Amino acid sequence: MNKKEEEIFLEYFDEEKLNSKDCIRNYKDRKVVFFREIDGKRFYIKKYVPYGKAEKRIAFGLQKDRAEHYKFISDKFKKLGVKHIEPYYIKVNRYSFFKRESILVTEDGGVSLENYVDKFEEHLDWFKYFFDLFIYLCKNGIYCTDFNPDGILVNSKGELALIDFDAYKTKLFLTKKYKRYLIKALEEIYSNTKREKKFEEYCKKEIQRVIEELKWKI
Repeated sequence: MNKKEEEIFLEYFDEEKLNSKDCIRNYKDRKVVFFREIDGKRFYIKKYVPYGKAEKRIAFGLQKDRAEHYKFISDKFKKLGVKHIEPYYIKVNRYSFFKRESILVTEDGGVSLENYVDKFEEHLDWFKYFFDLFIYLCKNGIYCTDFNPDGILVNSKGELALIDFDAYKTKLFLTKKYKRYLIKALEEIYSNTKREKKFEEYCKKEIQRVIEELKWKI
């Protein structure tokens, strides 16, 4: 990363950016997503502003800031050899003991696997990898409570990479209750969204395979 890029990224701490054309998603000013192209490179810039209980937990070291959490999970993925979109730039601004804002920058890594759900039969290798990856991560102590096709990108080479790590967690002890919770969250791929029957049946079979390969009794 060069100095010009860093200077541009730091501009996104400015509240005036909330009303700029770069802003593509705004979740009540607490999580804001911007898109910016710089010298031919495409970047997503996420600004996080913790509040309430999260604000206090982060201040007392009981919880990681979201940008720092992204790097924490990224480092674990590197050790496991899991392809993902690595953080390009991270910056945390602390204004007081409790008040802080952070910025996470990632490069554009492709299009969401969600775009291929309607034609999943043409890309079964991608969707099998999707469920294989869930199994692999669980076996290595990394759990995602929102594991869905929108959280994995497909690049121009047909390579898949994980993105958005807010829902990724690590636990020392996995309870039966938490296992059920993880499977129920996985089932939301088809249960909370209008899907074709073929895709629903495919997911049910794959989720059963997930349970069997993990040897979970739920």
